[in-house]
Amino acid sequence: MNVSTKIARATSNGAAPGGRRARALASRRAEVLATARRLFAVRGYQRSTMVQLAAASELALGTLYQIFPSKEAILASLLEDYVDVLVARVRRAIAEAEGQEDALERAVRTQLEFSRENADVLRLYLHGWTGYEFAVRQRFGARLDAKYEQYLEALTGVFRRGAREGLFATDPPRRLAVALAGMIHGLIRRWLQERELDLLTEGEALARLLLRGVRRTGRDHRCGR
Repeated sequence: MNVSTKIARATSNGAAPGGRRARALASRRAEVLATARRLFAVRGYQRSTMVQLAAASELALGTLYQIFPSKEAILASLLEDYVDVLVARVRRAIAEAEGQEDALERAVRTQLEFSRENADVLRLYLHGWTGYEFAVRQRFGARLDAKYEQYLEALTGVFRRGAREGLFATDPPRRLAVALAGMIHGLIRRWLQERELDLLTEGEALARLLLRGVRRTGRDHRCGR
């Protein structure tokens, strides 16, 4: 399920509380976000304006500002929805796994599959969020960081359980989770630049390398690794 589908399903199921007016607002919000996603993909975030977004959404500019107070708020909402769906999918993959090694492999594959489905939002997340759009980072950074922390917590839990079972190294689980997340992000950045790269195959290789590195063995102990 990509980000746009997630929004549409929530709206159609009447997820917005507060009755018909709230559901109508949620539906309009979803439509604006879907339009913004298309516009940002074509024109780029920086070159898109609220006037263009209003026209593309077939809304009066004032109405658009009632839904979203700024272009930065629209981008933040897109990124928040992206992370929400990613976290849900990774958690589900981990829950369905048979053991902690399988959980790590599934988590990596799930994120890479999700990245392929949402490459346009991913570019906004990796490029815009970490670099040029300081205003977004300054105003909405804490909210997005909190959501991303949920993703790291899911990975941390896998490493913690694996260590308790004697499968993984006893390094701090969060440290291992951050390392894995960094490796995945590095692979995704490379894929965005080299689209001929087989992302899932590279992900499987990454998972195998990680598991060899974190599995506790007698040989590793003797070698001081």
